[in-house]
Amino acid sequence: MKMKRILLAAGLAAAFASGSARAAQLVNGGFEDGTLTGWSSYGNVSVSSGSGAGGGSFAALLTAGLGTGVYTMLSQTVTLAAGETVNGIARWIGNDYLPYNDNGFVRVLALSNLQSYSLFNADIATWGNYGSSPWVSFSFAAPTAGIYTLYAGVANSVDNVLDSGLKVDFGTTLAPVPEPEIASLAFLGLGAVGLAARRRRGRRD
Repeated sequence: MKMKRILLAAGLAAAFASGSARAAQLVNGGFEDGTLTGWSSYGNVSVSSGSGAGGGSFAALLTAGLGTGVYTMLSQTVTLAAGETVNGIARWIGNDYLPYNDNGFVRVLALSNLQSYSLFNADIATWGNYGSSPWVSFSFAAPTAGIYTLYAGVANSVDNVLDSGLKVDFGTTLAPVPEPEIASLAFLGLGAVGLAARRRRGRRD
């Protein structure tokens, strides 16, 4: 009976360890179904084909125009393990000129402490009048396990006549390599139990 309890405890520890390597809950990060499924949007947000990472993939296209300083927005809230990484690319599309310094960004907000992490920033001043950026890669590794909101925005500045834009494409969310300590201890425990059982049988023989 005691042997069965030890084996059961070791098995539960191993199962818990393997279950900790779950994937993050990012939905439709690459917009490959041609829709905004899984995302919340505000303003003029659509899916643009053939313009994301890898040439033939998709990207979300955010277009300003809601008003001066009013952001067209795209967001999704995800659960991340510590060290889990969200990758992506963004491209600025400037359709205005200075002093009308339209701007766009991609950020992550940690809901536990409301800390914001900047992943991409662009504006007319950076890329020039009517200037656009190349695709720029970004990456975010969660410092702690928790709930995070990925969000992007673009807005007109000073006036609301010429609308700049932002394209964004999120890659696959990568799970970190699970720490082996619990699983290793569980299997070591099973091995020790097996050796002890062998010794007992040997003594009886």
